Amino acid sequence: MRESKCPFMRLIFFLLSLTESATAALMQYRRPHSRPHPLRAPRCPGGGTAVAHTPASMHHQGDIIILGAGWVGSRLAARLHGGGVGVRVTNRPAPPSRSRLKSDYYRPVPLPSSLPHHDFDMAKRDTWDALPPPSSLRAAVITFSAMPEHCEPFWDEYLRHVPRVLCYSSTAVYQVETPGQRVDERTPLRATPRAQAEEFLRARGATVLTISGIFGAPQGARGVCTCLAQYANSGAQLSVRKTVNMVHVSDIIEVTIRLLESPEQSGRRINVGGHHFTMRDLLDHCHCHLDAAGEHEDASSKQVSMRTR
Repeated sequence: MRESKCPFMRLIFFLLSLTESATAALMQYRRPHSRPHPLRAPRCPGGGTAVAHTPASMHHQGDIIILGAGWVGSRLAARLHGGGVGVRVTNRPAPPSRSRLKSDYYRPVPLPSSLPHHDFDMAKRDTWDALPPPSSLRAAVITFSAMPEHCEPFWDEYLRHVPRVLCYSSTAVYQVETPGQRVDERTPLRATPRAQAEEFLRARGATVLTISGIFGAPQGARGVCTCLAQYANSGAQLSVRKTVNMVHVSDIIEVTIRLLESPEQSGRRINVGGHHFTMRDLLDHCHCHLDAAGEHEDASSKQVSMRTR
């Protein structure tokens, strides 16, 4: 990893190394029994696996609550809990007529029964009382998209009393003027309710982690080639020129843990964009031939980067 005497730059270099490790992991994602067809991308020294330890400083000072223990949130909770950190999680209350069982793509990992669970929906004021007192927490992580009309009163009543708040975002919040445009944290945001809610939180000290396309285990529901096949079969009109940004879930978790320990990053938006590939790269990588794939420009195509200075 690159070194610097500046604490902020050391953190930036660390985050950049993680996005490179996500790319290294992506190179392993191909269909079984097919000939290797690696994507050309940089490798991170030491391989593509995230650091397995949890900082000792996270083992005290109150619990961390994960608001939304879905596909990423449950994995973050499992990692923290496994490292001896006090964790609490929430899920939206399931309607009586509907099971909590989700499809593989959205299904969270099982969590220990000893881990405190709370039914919570930010849009339903009567569920807020189910949360632990904010004074008992050291941090909160919001993993879902929030709306201004919900997050503003929730901040005033609850989150402003929590020492550290981190919010997950999506790179879809960025305004893309030209297909293939490079975007970073200085790029203007689209005027969407999600972006407005995130900016409300950021202006009050929350760290906003802006995440690109997430992938996971090679043969799982979020393996790169599995996702590509589902996307192709959905009837979507694919362009081989579209730029796709992808980041491994392990890197998202590692960056989250580091940022929870970095109060100097309060009030910042930070991209975790992984590495970008063209749709042609991914189709070749997965040995997927689509007659319907065209050469047209895709208005959502962008290259996500991180501002380092």
